[in-house]
Amino acid sequence: MRMLLALLILAAAPGPAQAQTQSVIEVPSRDQKIRALLVSPAAPAGSVILLVGGHGRLDLGSDGSIAWGGGNQLVRTRAAYAAAGFATLVPDIAPDLKTPGGVVQGYRSGAPHGRDIGALVQHMRTIREPVVLVATSRGAPSAGAALRHATGSARPDALVMTAAMLMPAGDRQPNFRNAIGGDPALARLPLLVVGHLKDTCRLTLPESIDQFRAWHGGTVDVAMLDGPPGRGDPCEAQSAHGFIGLDGEVVATIAAWIRKLPRR
Repeated sequence: MRMLLALLILAAAPGPAQAQTQSVIEVPSRDQKIRALLVSPAAPAGSVILLVGGHGRLDLGSDGSIAWGGGNQLVRTRAAYAAAGFATLVPDIAPDLKTPGGVVQGYRSGAPHGRDIGALVQHMRTIREPVVLVATSRGAPSAGAALRHATGSARPDALVMTAAMLMPAGDRQPNFRNAIGGDPALARLPLLVVGHLKDTCRLTLPESIDQFRAWHGGTVDVAMLDGPPGRGDPCEAQSAHGFIGLDGEVVATIAAWIRKLPRR
């Protein structure tokens, strides 16, 4: 496993360091504008859209400030994806999915949110293909909604899910299977699931990956990492669920996988 990881890291290395630019953009979708943080090298090899977990409301400022979610595993590694050679988008959610006290209940599985992600995919196509969704934890149902409700060029070319809420967990928590309408045919695209052997969050336990693969019935690439157990809430970013201490390995694993995707 250690030898394989070393090879993945070498394969993902972008070579000479590329200067990065960071900007705040607004992408139109429906009658909304989706604000997002774009971090990009000068000559990207592809694009990634990072879908955060939790409630997903970043409250991204026009100056690039992030009011919530800065410690989320994907948000804190955004510059590393750009350093690996990818145009990297970190989106907030649409204004009409926010409420004075939080977010619209169940928005992650809804058609409006799925179409918003589709609009982000189309925007990133104008920068560099392939366009890959990378979703962590509660971001997995968002990815499911995108695959269900976005069509044509709005569908991503590939999907990566890390410490993901893949399957129903016995309560009303959102999950990828339900968000995609229970139809595995809609998930027939290059797909990588990254898990942590010490993840003890009840919604993303390692065994849920086997359940997901059985439901999916097609090709699902899986990378299981191992590292520190972390601390605090087992479903939060400082625990194994958030791959604490493994950020470089997570990015290297995903980057190497993306680089092997077919090019248009």
